[in-house]
Amino acid sequence: MHKINKKKLVAIIGWIISIALLISLFANMNINVLVSHMVKANWIWLAMAAITSLIVVCIKSYRWQLIMDPEKKDGKRRNSFWLICKVIFMGFAGNNLLPARGGDWLKIYLLGKWKNMSKASLASVTALDKISDGISILLLFGLFALYAVLLGQHHTYPTWVKTGSIIVSIVIIVSLGICAGLLIYHKRTRKKTELGQIATLIQKLGAGMNMLSRKKIVLATILISLVSSLLQILTIWMCQMAFNIDMAPWIPAVIFIAINLAIIIPSAPSGIGPFEAAGVLAYTWIGLKTETAFNISFMYHAVQFIPVTLIGMSFYFKSGLAKKRYNGKLVVGRQ
Repeated sequence: MHKINKKKLVAIIGWIISIALLISLFANMNINVLVSHMVKANWIWLAMAAITSLIVVCIKSYRWQLIMDPEKKDGKRRNSFWLICKVIFMGFAGNNLLPARGGDWLKIYLLGKWKNMSKASLASVTALDKISDGISILLLFGLFALYAVLLGQHHTYPTWVKTGSIIVSIVIIVSLGICAGLLIYHKRTRKKTELGQIATLIQKLGAGMNMLSRKKIVLATILISLVSSLLQILTIWMCQMAFNIDMAPWIPAVIFIAINLAIIIPSAPSGIGPFEAAGVLAYTWIGLKTETAFNISFMYHAVQFIPVTLIGMSFYFKSGLAKKRYNGKLVVGRQ
């Protein structure tokens, strides 16, 4: 029997989880009611939500630019925003279509090739980018939790969301500690020319952490991440309005946090399954009917998935990238 490698095993487990969750969701819903509500949706609100999702990707592209180039030279950054924006769109499209978050590896590959940058340092940039998202989500969790306490609503968040937030907090703190350690090692060894293979890799990983030594850039990335998260919460609110559901402002925040915690677990590409399940669990916990909860969650997923994926694929093909097979191997490169 052929051995299944780890990536394939994770992909298989992800698909099993996604399919199981979707079957469970549909088994507890009235399909006729689901379709009826979907047909009556206000597509103007959904179009506005889709546009907002595209703005979020552009904002995240600017954050990537700051993390990659924390210093300006002659008043300009080394990497153009437009190039990074195209790569980020392609990366999101890859995450939506490829298993094991293949879009993240695609971003590293493309920027490494086009900008002649170390893939190790770009992996560090990717890590900092995700940590920034995590910090903004936790900050919002704290702010809305405080808001709920002030209003006397002590049970704003489901228990599993609170538990997940605590776990993510621990992971982020540990991750930041590792990042700081890599940066310190990079600064101490950057003038050394003779380093072992592992030491060289650690040194290159630390090179991608330069942003951490610049307080203004760190603050800017956190603020950008907060704006990005708030716009995504606004997108959820627009999806609610598409189904004529006008709820308290903290509710879309609960949904946003719940979904981002859920899609951490292995799943099919784009987080399908856990994404919808988290939205349904959070909305029904608040008191919404299952069919309405699913429709809002599904459309929020759709307005993120469809426009970004189409634009990312368009950039992919227009950039002259093509898939070729040489000696039975799949190679991605310029035509």
